Amino acid sequence: MRHKCNICCLLIAVWAIALVACPVFAATTYQRITAPETKLLLEKEDGVLLINVLSQLEFELHHIPGSISIPIDRLKKSSLLPEDKDISLIFYCMGVR
Repeated sequence: MRHKCNICCLLIAVWAIALVACPVFAATTYQRITAPETKLLLEKEDGVLLINVLSQLEFELHHIPGSISIPIDRLKKSSLLPEDKDISLIFYCMGVR
């Protein structure tokens, strides 16, 4: 029992250090939304950006009109992401493969 308590305390400490060391994780929130919810947001809200994270070839074959392409492996370094932090970002792909 004591061993489990030590492991639990260690995990909490690592989590706390990660939050302090990387404030982006602390401030970042996300939620899963359905296709109908996405459609409603795009129709009703300003400041929503739809991002397809598949490869450029997959984007060219099929994508949601109005979305932009930022392949997942280029996401961190993309200049296409808005600097305005008030813009909601919706990332999508083809689902689990």
